[in-house]
Amino acid sequence: MRKISFYLITIILVITLSLILILTTVGIETKKFNNLIENKINKSNSFLKLKFNNINFKIDIKELSLFLETPNPVFTYREIKIPANNLKVYIDFQSLIIQQPQIKKIYLSLSSLDITQLKNISNILKPSNLKSFINNNISSGKLSSEIEIYLDEKNNLDNFIAKGEVENFKTIIVDDLILKKTKFNFFA
Repeated sequence: MRKISFYLITIILVITLSLILILTTVGIETKKFNNLIENKINKSNSFLKLKFNNINFKIDIKELSLFLETPNPVFTYREIKIPANNLKVYIDFQSLIIQQPQIKKIYLSLSSLDITQLKNISNILKPSNLKSFINNNISSGKLSSEIEIYLDEKNNLDNFIAKGEVENFKTIIVDDLILKKTKFNFFA
């Protein structure tokens, strides 16, 4: 009897550890939720169009949360394609147990965005003096960034962290002061 219970416990532990290992590294790939998520996002915002290739369900052990990851999602905002490398949506484990999934955090990694694309998107920026500076004073550059968006219990924006770098930046600060081929990192 002891041997049977020992083998049973060993098999359960091996299966559990294998499942955790698979979920933390590779994840489980599915396309079943693509249309559901895309339709929900596209209906809620008329300016934003989203298209996924596939979705991987994974576990982040450090944050003790489940996250959905999709490589190379296609974002179109106001008819402008925004190049993205990766999108991760972190979901709280406890909210899954009570069957009301709550998003804790959204992580978006953007690939290189040209300043001309940023100028087209700048119509939505506030304050208007920032929009004016971008449209009138910046002539070239490339922007790469990572954005983490934190949501509260009602899935409203609570906080965000944006970091990245700008390359080949050219701007006119005042008439005689021009920055060319500038490169810098930012954190907000």
